Amino acid sequence: MERIHRLIHLVQLLQRDEPIPFEDLRRELGTSRRTLFRDLSVLEQAGMPCTFDREKGGYILERSYFLPPVKLSLEEALALMLFTRRALHRRLVPGHRAATAAALKIEAALPSRVRKHCGELLSSVDVRYWPMSDVESIGDVLALLQQALADRRKAALRYDSYYEQQEIETVLCPYRLTFVRRGWYVIGLSEMHGQVRTFKIERMIKVRLLDETFAPDEGFDLDDYFGDAWQMIRGDRRYHVVVRFSPKVANNVEEVAWHRTQQTQRLPDGSLIFEVDVEGVVEIGWWILGYGKEVEVQEPPELAELVAEHPRAMVARYGGDRPTAGGT
Repeated sequence: MERIHRLIHLVQLLQRDEPIPFEDLRRELGTSRRTLFRDLSVLEQAGMPCTFDREKGGYILERSYFLPPVKLSLEEALALMLFTRRALHRRLVPGHRAATAAALKIEAALPSRVRKHCGELLSSVDVRYWPMSDVESIGDVLALLQQALADRRKAALRYDSYYEQQEIETVLCPYRLTFVRRGWYVIGLSEMHGQVRTFKIERMIKVRLLDETFAPDEGFDLDDYFGDAWQMIRGDRRYHVVVRFSPKVANNVEEVAWHRTQQTQRLPDGSLIFEVDVEGVVEIGWWILGYGKEVEVQEPPELAELVAEHPRAMVARYGGDRPTAGGT
């Protein structure tokens, strides 16, 4: 985060009407000579035409490099800077470097008074995320799949399948790349399975683009594909789920839109009745287990049994006369 702030400040300094000497840049930024050279190199790699004017003895950015001024409201500028400084640094999206560079350019074009005001507001704002996959580790694979999507080319996959519990090989006609909760997935027609399947990018051992092209399914819709799964794993049938949350966690559950079919009702004792229609109970079962003793499954019996299996297994594993640490 500190580096992003420094790069933004550097771009702002280099946008002055006159070239600024190296030592003046270093003092303004409060960095070492080595760090400043490294930051200038980052701007160069991002495609920003930062040049050294030998006649005037300073660095400057070519004004023609930036888009014409964009008229943004204060609210729009604040939202943009929040995204630039608080979201892009998580490297969530493929091509995040290009996205960061683009956002820096737009921010640098804002009036200095707007940048200053928004910067002061953002100094007290932070964004915390759930743990997620690092896009850096799968950048090459994502780039190949994006190319396959753009060219409508098939891709040969070698894949560590959680479902089959072994490595498999298939040819994929990719339809969509999508990010769900913690990681990236590709959805497409798998020739091995003869149907549309979901593959997690991190589990791909090898990806090779083929010369063979495919005709995309124009009727494919991601919402229809996921249906009313709790998140992304559809089961073999639809269930009406009714669970009761204790007053201790009722507020936490009620204030979140977990699913498009959910309905809630507060009871006089402060507890919460949560109802939802889902396809499959495995994923929602994992979610319910996270609330431990503060939740009770009322319907359906299949879900109640699924949830009950876990504490029984835990008691069998951890209960009884187990020796304590250091005991005999």
